[in-house]
Parts: sequence; C-alpha cells; structure tokens
Amino acid sequence: MHQLSADILFLGVDGFDTKAGLFTPNLLESEVNRAMVEIARRTIAVCDSSKFGRRSLCNIMPVTRVHEVITDKRIPKADLHALKELGVEVTLV
Repeated sequence: MHQLSADILFLGVDGFDTKAGLFTPNLLESEVNRAMVEIARRTIAVCDSSKFGRRSLCNIMPVTRVHEVITDKRIPKADLHALKELGVEVTLV
C-alpha cells in the first residue's frame, strides 16, 4: 500500500473519542486505515453523531491526524468544541 498515493482519504469510523482517537472493531481494517492515513495528504473522518464518545477494539489514530470531520448537527456540543480547539475543521450536514 505504501506505493499508493491519495490526495484525500474519507474515513468512516465506528467510534470517535476526542481524547482517545478514532476506532474500529476490526483489527485488519484498522491496519489498512492506518496505512491509508500515512499515504493520504488529507484525512476526513465521516461519521454520524452517535459515534462520538464511543470506543471500539482497535484504535486507528489520534484525533490530531484528522484534518476535517463531516457529521450531523446532533454532535454533542462538548465534542464539537473539542474538535475546534484541536484545530479540526467540522462540517455539519
């Protein structure tokens, strides 16, 4: 995979904890996701608001590696504030 190149990675996640990072329950998926984050110039996490405050088996990466988050308007205010404090762009749909 390290021979690949990507401008933008849209990353769907099963859990998003603003302190602990982004999560998936699948070990193999987490390894592929990490490799894709390494080769992408920009990483955009895509998840609905129910994923915030949740963790799962495998940590993909810390929030500081995310450039933007696309989520719905029901995101908890504390999480929205934390993302903005970290300098992560947030797009509400």
